[in-house]
Amino acid sequence: MPYRFILPAIAVAFGAAVAFNVQDSSAAPEHAGPGSVTFAAHDHGYTGPDRIPAGMTTVEIVNRGQDLHHAQIVKLAPGKTTADFHAAMKAHPMRFPGWVSALGGPNAVAPGGQAASMMRLDAGRYLMLCLIPDKHGVPHVALGMEKELTVTPVRTVALAEPSPDVTITQHDFRFDLPNPITAGSRTIRVVNEGGQTHEVVLVKLNPGVSVGEFLVAIAPGAAGPPPGRPVGGIVGLDRGTHGFFKADFEPGEYGLICFFEDDGKVPHFAKGMAMQFTVR
Repeated sequence: MPYRFILPAIAVAFGAAVAFNVQDSSAAPEHAGPGSVTFAAHDHGYTGPDRIPAGMTTVEIVNRGQDLHHAQIVKLAPGKTTADFHAAMKAHPMRFPGWVSALGGPNAVAPGGQAASMMRLDAGRYLMLCLIPDKHGVPHVALGMEKELTVTPVRTVALAEPSPDVTITQHDFRFDLPNPITAGSRTIRVVNEGGQTHEVVLVKLNPGVSVGEFLVAIAPGAAGPPPGRPVGGIVGLDRGTHGFFKADFEPGEYGLICFFEDDGKVPHFAKGMAMQFTVR
């Protein structure tokens, strides 16, 4: 499974604690309107609807836990079940089975934060997963942080894709960002033109810190608080697919990072898939 090396230092810095499939049923999800749905992320579970209509959908998570959380959305092939997924991951814990489609989802945000991602969801069975590990290196999904979703067919006119401000293209192993991102609320299109599943972890860097220094500071065994914070992005996208995310960009330095691993268990950022850019 990806994220074997990801962010234990950040989890400690934000006061992460181990919990076991705890959900706050009193925290009601909010709905922003047609084609939009919000889920609350807890330590370690999600609350929100079990069924959503097919089509172009904005999925938002609000982090009401004490750990970092995201929401990787995967589609199960027809005839496959959650139990089949668990069995496949137990047999090969470092990768998704071939009958799963990784479609993105809002990426990591700190406690109290929120992130949104947009993607087209066809009718079928889905899972929402948090692949981020706790401070002991245990992925949250192994602590019960998953949610089954059923996407139902609709007869209404499909919503159009959002109009992006900027496009980020993913390759093996780099990001292309040909146009600048300016300050404000922005919609970013992400296209995976690589041969593997990739993500975008968006990090707001502390002043004077490079993305390389940030990665060194969050490596296993590093001490002290991380010199930056995750502020969203989009989780894993399969090759040949695309999705969108929204973020509020303040002026300053940012990083794009892919923590997914190749078949040799090397994180993609270690092969060059990390990029720094300036927002003005």
